[in-house]
Amino acid sequence: MKYFLILLAIFATFGLFSGASEPVISPLQGTWIEPILHSLHIGNSIIFSLSVAYLGSFFFWALVVQYPEAKRRKLLRDNLSQHYQQFKESVIQVLLFSSVGTHESKLPKKLCDHVEFKAYFDANGKQRWYEALNGLDDRNDFLQDLLFEMELLASEVNYVLNNVAIQDERVHSSFKLLNQNINRLKNSSAYTDDPVKYVGNFLWGILARWSFIDGQQQDDFLELMIKKV
Repeated sequence: MKYFLILLAIFATFGLFSGASEPVISPLQGTWIEPILHSLHIGNSIIFSLSVAYLGSFFFWALVVQYPEAKRRKLLRDNLSQHYQQFKESVIQVLLFSSVGTHESKLPKKLCDHVEFKAYFDANGKQRWYEALNGLDDRNDFLQDLLFEMELLASEVNYVLNNVAIQDERVHSSFKLLNQNINRLKNSSAYTDDPVKYVGNFLWGILARWSFIDGQQQDDFLELMIKKV
């Protein structure tokens, strides 16, 4: 709809010049566009009036509706992107505490890069990763910390879904699926046999950009979806 209105505004602009009583206004005389305006000029007052009316409505819509909505959408998109980055850092920090205990303060941010994350946790036959999972088994508070971070992410995604009209069906369905997966993981009764395993698989998929269906991914799928909000 937005692009259709812009297209009509372009046609209305041509209608404004072609329908005017004067073929070329003084600021445009002697410019490269003057011959084009002369060729388009028909001097029709009805076309001129309709063009003026539409352009007035268009600029009113752009200033009162479109600009504030675009600004608001950017604010929510940037906020969600920042929270997603914080989510990854917080989750990695919990995994580090669960596996090796103390760590350098800058390490969680460094491991947000999926290549660095895999190099760190995948080394020696995934020894550190299995240590992290074992730590989650031994310390339920670590597991609850991860579930809490996931719940915060789902809350941010829900806020965007409820406050932005997302036209891209793929983005909308991806966000809904993310929230559904997080809600399932929060419900421990659904995975009573091994909740740590399912939480670990979910987080590995995000942090290592690994799909258990398509294999290694080059792009952060969720990050791409956020950019399309």
